[in-house]
Amino acid sequence: MRSLAIIVLVLVALPARADDDKVEVQRMRFIERSNSLTVTGNISKLFDQAAYEQLSSGFPSTIAISTQVIPRDGGTAFLPLIEIRTVVYDLWDEQYVIRIEGVGAKRTRKVKYRAEALKIITALDDFPIAALSDIPYEKVYYLRVTAQLNPVSPETLAEVRRWLSQGTGGGLDRGGVFFGSFVSVFVNPKIADADRVLKIRSQPFYRPKP
Repeated sequence: MRSLAIIVLVLVALPARADDDKVEVQRMRFIERSNSLTVTGNISKLFDQAAYEQLSSGFPSTIAISTQVIPRDGGTAFLPLIEIRTVVYDLWDEQYVIRIEGVGAKRTRKVKYRAEALKIITALDDFPIAALSDIPYEKVYYLRVTAQLNPVSPETLAEVRRWLSQGTGGGLDRGGVFFGSFVSVFVNPKIADADRVLKIRSQPFYRPKP
């Protein structure tokens, strides 16, 4: 299998869907890397001027990013993948501290300028969205991205962070009550009490046979 392959983009119209209300269609780049399918895009429209100014307040701003691969033919959608990003301006050291938490991984970055912090927290650069083994050749999909600024309660975020820290599978019953509510909150922004919500749908794509 190729270690790096660009996914073919399908330039055809999709039928209207009820859940596409107020959804931005964004052209994204899909690439196979190792055993994962990744996407490159951005969620910069999540921030208006007020939210951008808030980054310098000294209070944390938290972004929850949910991605979900959905078959064009209406089949079963993949379970959503979640990443939590938090940025806070350290008034003492005069730098922005960015913490990114995904499944089984955490990383921290520190930058001096607000514009640089915004670029980091809103970029989807080779963002893993699925295992290649789950994406059959020539089957058409699109990607749904839901980004929320300062979503849900601190208690729910704490539970999500605990789940993410335990890696793939999370040590959590994915059929349980908490996982059901977890999916609802991060996939359906009408449920979450977020400051701002951005919903994006990619163009259709598929994996060509090698």
